[in-house]
Amino acid sequence: MRRKVSAFVLAVLLSVIVSYAVAQEIPTAPLVKPINPKLINITGTWKYVSSTPSVRGVCPAGGPASGSCTITKGAKGYTLVFVSGRVCKPASMCTFKGALSGNELVLSNTATVDSEGGSATNALRLTVYTNEHVSGEGSSRYVHPEGFQCHWRYGLTLTRKSGK
Repeated sequence: MRRKVSAFVLAVLLSVIVSYAVAQEIPTAPLVKPINPKLINITGTWKYVSSTPSVRGVCPAGGPASGSCTITKGAKGYTLVFVSGRVCKPASMCTFKGALSGNELVLSNTATVDSEGGSATNALRLTVYTNEHVSGEGSSRYVHPEGFQCHWRYGLTLTRKSGK
């Protein structure tokens, strides 16, 4: 009888532990090894989804976004342009430039963004998992000339159909 009770208690405890683990946040990055860097071909049109940003400072967080973007490769590196789903003021804030090193695509931009002389800097650090799946994190920083600032962080996932 004691063995049955012990087995029952153990089963209940395992059930609680598994339920707790399942309820935790599931990682957005695939649990697979990234593609061999020699096989990377990420130029073209992508669909993207970004998570709700977390914010530090007095600025509003904003919401999640989704839409399309393009990635091109030129003599000076890569350019990612958000084509839809985001409002960029000035429009240049939708264009990120940077480099691919191994599987890491690092892009950024900066501009004066308001009539008070506030500046914003944005950065994307993305991992190329396949030629159809890229994901990572974005961050933004706004600095007002009077000294206050805001910082945002968000997840970003790019996908497209195979063969694009």
